[in-house]
Amino acid sequence: MIGGAPGSGTGTVGRVYAGADARTRHAERLARLEDAGLELFATAGYQQTTVAAICELARVSRRHFYEQFDDREALLRHLYDGVQARGRAAVAAALADGASGAGPQAVRDLVSRGLAAYIDAVLADPRGLRVAFVEVVSVSAELERFRMHNRAAWAAMVRAAAEEAGARAAAPWAYAAFIPSVNEFLMAWWQHSDDHSDPAELVSVLTSILTDLLVGAPSD
Repeated sequence: MIGGAPGSGTGTVGRVYAGADARTRHAERLARLEDAGLELFATAGYQQTTVAAICELARVSRRHFYEQFDDREALLRHLYDGVQARGRAAVAAALADGASGAGPQAVRDLVSRGLAAYIDAVLADPRGLRVAFVEVVSVSAELERFRMHNRAAWAAMVRAAAEEAGARAAAPWAYAAFIPSVNEFLMAWWQHSDDHSDPAELVSVLTSILTDLLVGAPSD
């Protein structure tokens, strides 16, 4: 179970119904629940969405919902973590080759690549914007701790990549402050941009801000 007790752990495929074994049906139900959660949390909002509404949209029973998740918050955390994981994977892939050279221009190039990859990954399903950056905030103390841990992991990742490119070690608070700022800029751009198909301007603005921050922020 996601966010709760373990599943049966039998490792067996189980009976086949309508051409699909138990494992396949389980995965299909999970995919439908994820999609329904994204849709409802991004439109009606987390607080206004019930488990019954999620089950109805996903075409699953409440029993099947609770086989996957402890509760509604566990689904929200799962969706948030999915958005973050896709972003981290995209950034890691973009930064895998490291910087070409060193100094401010190398830092700028690395920052631009990472930001472009992150924004493209998040915008692959724009419903994740509201779910991961708005609806997840202040839901519970446990979820807030999870968000802060995730933010710290992002800050460490950015810091390591920047310093490898030659940026001096900026004070930790500079990284911690920039991480949520990226998402605030992304949300503002999404809400006010006339063209959601090309985030180049957003990438350019954020690249300038982060590069200046890394070059000019107080040293650690």
